[in-house]
Amino acid sequence: IGRSNGDMSSVSPVPYSFDGGLRGRRSNNAVEKVVERRQRRMIKNRESAARSRARKQAYTMELEAEVAKLKEENQELQKRQEEIIETQKNQIMEMMKMQQGGKRQCLRRTQTGPW
Repeated sequence: IGRSNGDMSSVSPVPYSFDGGLRGRRSNNAVEKVVERRQRRMIKNRESAARSRARKQAYTMELEAEVAKLKEENQELQKRQEEIIETQKNQIMEMMKMQQGGKRQCLRRTQTGPW
């Protein structure tokens, strides 16, 4: 019948599990499902990355447009500020001319009090 000294060299490991499937290998159908899932996941990931890049590009373009608008507004404000400063300077000069034109002030020597 069999060897009784514990030598199991003639017994090969059973390649089947108890539920009827292969123990160490998946069936072709299961492998195909895994490959198909992986491919679908890769495709979804690429699509998601493409959408993300598109959102980023749109956001960047929006920021660049805002920067251009703010630069233009800044230039207009600086020009307006320069005009206001020039107007104020001219008004001050006119006021000084009017004050000087009305009466001439001369510096006179006076005696100081006794020390």
